[in-house]
Amino acid sequence: MQERRLAAILCADVVGYSRMMEADEEGTLAALRALRQSIVDQRIRDNGGRVFKTTGDGILADFASAVSAVRCAVEIQQEMASAEAPMQFRIGLNLGDVIYEGDDVLGDGVNVAARLEALATPGATYISKAVFDQVGERLAVEYEDLGQHQVKNISRPVTVYRVTAGAAYSPDTSAKREPAKREPAHRRKVWLLAAATAVMGALALVPSIRHWTTGTALPQTVTHLSLVVLPFVNASGDEQQAAVVDGITDDLINDLSRIADAFVISRNTSFAFKDKTVDARTIVRELGVQYVLEGNVRKLDGRVRVNAELIDGNSGAQVWADRFDVAAEDIYTLQDQVTGRIARALNIQLKEAASRRVARGRPEDLTAAELATRGWVILFNRPQTKETNEQARPLLEEAIARDPHNAEAWTALAYMHTRAGLYHWSPSRPESLRLAVEAGERAVALDPRSADAYYTLGFAVRVSGDENRARQLFERCADLNPNYAPAYFWLGFLKIYDGDPAAAIPLVQKAFRLSPRDGLAAVWDYALGYAHLLMGDDTAALQSANDALGLNPTYPNALWLRAAALGNLDRLEEAKAALLAWEKVSPQAKTIADWEKQRAPATNPRFLALDQRTMAGLRKAGLPDGELVPRRQ
Repeated sequence: MQERRLAAILCADVVGYSRMMEADEEGTLAALRALRQSIVDQRIRDNGGRVFKTTGDGILADFASAVSAVRCAVEIQQEMASAEAPMQFRIGLNLGDVIYEGDDVLGDGVNVAARLEALATPGATYISKAVFDQVGERLAVEYEDLGQHQVKNISRPVTVYRVTAGAAYSPDTSAKREPAKREPAHRRKVWLLAAATAVMGALALVPSIRHWTTGTALPQTVTHLSLVVLPFVNASGDEQQAAVVDGITDDLINDLSRIADAFVISRNTSFAFKDKTVDARTIVRELGVQYVLEGNVRKLDGRVRVNAELIDGNSGAQVWADRFDVAAEDIYTLQDQVTGRIARALNIQLKEAASRRVARGRPEDLTAAELATRGWVILFNRPQTKETNEQARPLLEEAIARDPHNAEAWTALAYMHTRAGLYHWSPSRPESLRLAVEAGERAVALDPRSADAYYTLGFAVRVSGDENRARQLFERCADLNPNYAPAYFWLGFLKIYDGDPAAAIPLVQKAFRLSPRDGLAAVWDYALGYAHLLMGDDTAALQSANDALGLNPTYPNALWLRAAALGNLDRLEEAKAALLAWEKVSPQAKTIADWEKQRAPATNPRFLALDQRTMAGLRKAGLPDGELVPRRQ
């Protein structure tokens, strides 16, 4: 039964949670649990609020009073700062009409709070104008007007304020205070311009957690990536395993909601179908979605097998299916492995299925979103070649011409320009990289919750030579989507350029675990091979190069890696053949100096010392030095 009420919604999540989990899973979980018990949950209860949903590092709470909600948020941020807590929260607050459905709360009032949380800086609380108008000067807090933001799927602009505790604030204080002095108008305009530049307009923000809406009002822009995860079936009949099976379903709902532009039905609605036999076509008609994900879990001889399949609800056809066999010793590792791999696979498959439908339509009838999806799939799900770059470009440029605010189109365009610059597929490498960084910055500004956007901007920035910023962008990518396999590849590859190839291998292997059949697998094989080459294991380097070429026979990096490894192994005839094959796809690479110009800049002394093995192997393969440019040591 549904009931509408006016409520203040608090949305919070932990900054850098995925990175902390990667470094110390048990310690991070313990720290979060302690903070929840000692500060967060206690302050919510003290202020009359109720936690109605948690998502690992995320919290949603409702309050009957906007004043109580703001007081709660300020107390949480203040106590965590004073206690020097090991974590920080972003908090968003909104006041609006919401739908109560059992214990769940749904609707635009929740969505706006999620978008405010997505905008918030670490340790900050952002509120809507509705909250600002209600609270006013009832609390001794200060406000910064961040202006209006047009956020995705909300028709009206949202006015945003940053709230901070005033000097006289204490948890028991609610008295009026003297109004904060306003800066002169001309100075305030400068401040607002700086803030606007920082968020670049944020014209099309994706919801922080997309499954907090019902399936009855599905936005038209995401219907091709909409799905419901039905509760997985416990096929073993073991009641002790029931909680694990439900946990897999919960994790999938949360993880799949992180896919850019995906719309995932909420848990409450999903679990209403538990233990019921319902045709997929009936479900999609009821919920207004395109796909149904279902599966089962069976325990067999100390191992657990998870079967999953994605069904197109309109046709009833199976779009994708896979089976996952893992050891059953650690059920939590099991959940992470299975849900992570399924989420990554579906990120690829959902886009692929949408692209196939787009390809069947007439080009003149396609929307900007459909054109962007088609271009994205050509770039990310196809081999890295000049041909795929050229195929994607007109689709993406047309998408942007039709809708300049389409973040996915800018994301894919940044990736396309970076590849063109990296592999010299364009007349000017500097110009391609400039366009790539500009497109990536635009994508992040339009959708600051998109892991894809941060990944492609990080790629562009790294190839342009800024390792430190690239690392931050890839970490943010993994923070937004812990199942984003390419981010772990790049974090590993940066370890190679740090001169620590041994540390690179487990990170690249994690990318493979998350997505064993990824469209970027050839690049990951190359990274493993390069790490082995620098560590002195030329046989392993050759095997990885061959694996990469088996997936993409014209991949330039794998070809020079093969030549170098064969050269070091003194298999000189084969090395020369590999070198000729590389020169065919990279005709500008006539010398080692050319080779150095082709790849991303490198300056770390430890890496440069190890990389002498690469150049030695290429020399043995027959590549001359040329006019080597002195590298900074």
